[in-house]
Amino acid sequence: MPLAGSLVAQAPPADDKEGEEEMEEPTCVFSGMIWQGGSVTGLGYFTEGQEKGEFISVFLPNGSRSRKYAYYGDPPLTLYREVEVEEEEDKKIPKGPPPADKGEGKDGDPEEEKEKKIIYVPIANCNFQAEWKEIFFFLFVTVSEDRDPTYQAYPINFSTTYFPAGTFWFFSRCKQPLSIQFGLDKGQLPAGGQSMIKARLDEFGDLPMRVFQSNGTSNRKVYSTIWNHNPRTRTLVFFLPKPNGVSVRRIVDVVQEEEALGLRPPKEDEEKEKDPGKRPEN
Repeated sequence: MPLAGSLVAQAPPADDKEGEEEMEEPTCVFSGMIWQGGSVTGLGYFTEGQEKGEFISVFLPNGSRSRKYAYYGDPPLTLYREVEVEEEEDKKIPKGPPPADKGEGKDGDPEEEKEKKIIYVPIANCNFQAEWKEIFFFLFVTVSEDRDPTYQAYPINFSTTYFPAGTFWFFSRCKQPLSIQFGLDKGQLPAGGQSMIKARLDEFGDLPMRVFQSNGTSNRKVYSTIWNHNPRTRTLVFFLPKPNGVSVRRIVDVVQEEEALGLRPPKEDEEKEKDPGKRPEN
């Protein structure tokens, strides 16, 4: 049974674009998801990278795409965890007498509450190519009993010009080649390989999907079904190994307009807002 996730973009309602504020073009727009497990608390990024700019919290769901975020820094995109820690106590010996008792009652806490501060801990770098204007990444979390979790981000080019609507992008995580029959297309998917195929329905208007594994001199069918197809969507397909064949994980993205969180006006406009009376320099 395939595992399907829907990447429905959270687009704003249609509106007249006249009078809308023009935003500065970001380095890229990104979205992502957790490959497995729960979401990471305190996850976020700095809009200009390297702890510069605004820190924006990011929510990555499991099984579907997050909303889109704008990034204005250089590659790589660094993901951080926002962590609250206690301020280090002053190790210097006080020169004066000890502070006077504040007269707390029996039920009062004799110790003052320690001040806390926020620190940002880098957990993963998302290395993308500078020409990618939209990226999608999977965050893999490795949990171990004897140490803190480790994180790895795997990005792909998610531009609609590179990965258009109506296209299926296949990824194999199997250790042996797979033969696939997809609609009117047939071909080989190498071990650990990938392939992008434009969907072509068969003579019955269906989109059959069959997967075969090599079994000595013959191929053994390990997956067979008919998929629904919407020409306004694009789909990521992962073939994952299991003892008796493969499991299939599909992630469907609806291609539509969506405003990214973190977009900002051009810097000239920001300066005008700070000092409306300032005249532009000649």
